[in-house]
Amino acid sequence: FDIYRLPPVWKEDNLLQQIKDPRGHATNRHAPGGWIAHLDSLGKSWELVGAGYRNEFDIVFNEAGDLFTYDSDMEWDFGMPWYRPTRICHVTSGSDYGWRTGTGKWSPAYPDNLPPVLNIGQGSPTNLVSAVTAKFPKKYKNSLLAFDWSFGIIYAIQLIPNGASYEAKAEEFLSGAPLPLTDGVIGPDGALYFLTGGRRLESDLYRVYYDGAQKDGDNAADTPAGADDLNEESKLRRKLENYHTEPQAGAVDFAWPNLKHEDRFVRYAARVAVEHQPVDEWQARALKETDPQILTQAMIALAHHGKQDLRNSMLQALLKVNYTNLSSAQQIDLLRAFELIIIRMGKPAGAVKNQVISYLDARYPANANDLNRMLSKLLVHLEAPSAVKKTLALMENAKDDPSDKTVSASSDLILRNPQYGLDIAGMLSKVPPAQQIYYAVALSDATTGWTPDLQEKYFKWFANAFTYKGGRSYIGFIDKARQLALAKVSKNQFAQFNTLSGDSLVDESGNDLANLPRAKGPGRRWNMESASLVADSGLVDRNFDQGKLMFAATLCSSCHTMQGEGGNIGPDLTQVGTRFSPKDVLEAIIDPNKVVSDQYAATVFLMKDGSSIVGRLTNEDDNKYFVSQNPFAPQTLREISKSEVTATKLSRVSLMMPGLINSLNNEELKDLLAYLMAGGNKEHDVYKNNKQAKK
Repeated sequence: FDIYRLPPVWKEDNLLQQIKDPRGHATNRHAPGGWIAHLDSLGKSWELVGAGYRNEFDIVFNEAGDLFTYDSDMEWDFGMPWYRPTRICHVTSGSDYGWRTGTGKWSPAYPDNLPPVLNIGQGSPTNLVSAVTAKFPKKYKNSLLAFDWSFGIIYAIQLIPNGASYEAKAEEFLSGAPLPLTDGVIGPDGALYFLTGGRRLESDLYRVYYDGAQKDGDNAADTPAGADDLNEESKLRRKLENYHTEPQAGAVDFAWPNLKHEDRFVRYAARVAVEHQPVDEWQARALKETDPQILTQAMIALAHHGKQDLRNSMLQALLKVNYTNLSSAQQIDLLRAFELIIIRMGKPAGAVKNQVISYLDARYPANANDLNRMLSKLLVHLEAPSAVKKTLALMENAKDDPSDKTVSASSDLILRNPQYGLDIAGMLSKVPPAQQIYYAVALSDATTGWTPDLQEKYFKWFANAFTYKGGRSYIGFIDKARQLALAKVSKNQFAQFNTLSGDSLVDESGNDLANLPRAKGPGRRWNMESASLVADSGLVDRNFDQGKLMFAATLCSSCHTMQGEGGNIGPDLTQVGTRFSPKDVLEAIIDPNKVVSDQYAATVFLMKDGSSIVGRLTNEDDNKYFVSQNPFAPQTLREISKSEVTATKLSRVSLMMPGLINSLNNEELKDLLAYLMAGGNKEHDVYKNNKQAKK
């Protein structure tokens, strides 16, 4: 880059034990993760605007000139304390949104990254577009339209200025099950044009237009507030961002008092402005600072740019802060400053180390989970004598905070797309204890403070943790933490604690480290003509094991039962070969929407607030619908008030995605079809050669 608005001093910056994804996702990706840049029309001058994303998909400006993106975390991390839902982020100058690989992701509460404008929920972002030029009613014309591929929803997001940033409200603009959204634009006619497809699915083009009567305020001239209408906080943030490119006279004096501004985005912009100035200009000022909020932000900046020999002076400056006079958010900022100094400049020793331990230990445990997370990893890293005992006591009984509010509740997404919804369904059937997991990972780094009784309690916890359901990497993360802890026990105790911690359970969890089977291919876009030719060539002397693998590789086993194994979203396929011909079965796979049984169809409930709820209607009374949404917990029913429902309809779109066999080659398709026709019976005629079959 030619210009760095985010100073290029980034590191992983997390004392929590580093565990990378056990299934191999992004294990070689380091700070600062995904980034967004501005470049000139010739592509010669590159300017880094912001970073700290995992998979930011598309960017869009609003009428005020502010930039937004739609970012997503890895769905394999469902249930883990470091998982973050898909979210809309305000991309300000020099912003960092804290994505780091594996367990290293930062909490949105950390002061050295920024919080999202809106948490949407699980999904897979594919597009973000402004509807300002759309010929839609004003409510939608003033919205950003966010596309989710996984669950087939376009969200209409209304941005509401809030200080130097925004808050947001969102509703479903359009949805379908399935509706694999890929991209969209507002056309010159003011309609929305969007495409579906991706991952070998058929692609379709749709047009969404408004033909209702125009109301006051719906005309094209009535646009959202522009840059001339900014509030005072946004104007101040932008003035501070003028200092985000190179050293400038007066920058430190202007930014310094704003390090304690009540608006978080202003404070952030002020710190980044300071960091762009030579450290010699503000180092002494930082160490002499007495205001606790300014001091905290200044120490974070100095941790990024100062020399290692400043460590003790910086720690002692923080030790003077009256912790109890700070708000909870300010306490997190202070603890983060301690963490960054120790990460960047090394663990203190001697008297200073003891002073830091004494200061932090007196505040541990706190009365909030996020504070206890910070304190636990700090005290474990510093080898505080009481860290293990206190943390383990918390871990045994820790309760999770209520989940961050998201636009889409997890349970509402399951039946929109079983391919991804089953991961959510499994997790919701037995949700992992995220706060306990955080403590367990922190303790895996502890080398002192253990007693035989504490070790036994700790390692027993892992055996129980293997019984919870999470994303596909859940078991792997738990097992890696277990192995890190086991590496610190004595050799003569290893076998005992290895067994006690559930070593034998790892591969029996139903959520182990093995990848789903994959087809060898090469695949093709199968249609009835080409697939029928393969079926007509004969289903004899087939490979049973290969057929069973393809049943899993094409995700059939996720939704259908065969010989008592598999999912129950769709019908049991054990007897399918006794009722249907191979061509009938192929047609159901290739064109799943042709016939959708009422028995397995979902009901779509259209709500007064513009949203929709999808589930299986199991019962109703005069006032409520009772809906089952989780196939792994069918007895858990959601009650929907009829007074909030405007209409209901059976979904005539199959929950089964088209194109699921497109990864198979000819022989793999034959083996899958043989397995289906045999009903999973290894003794069926399709597994005999021609002579045996004739007999």
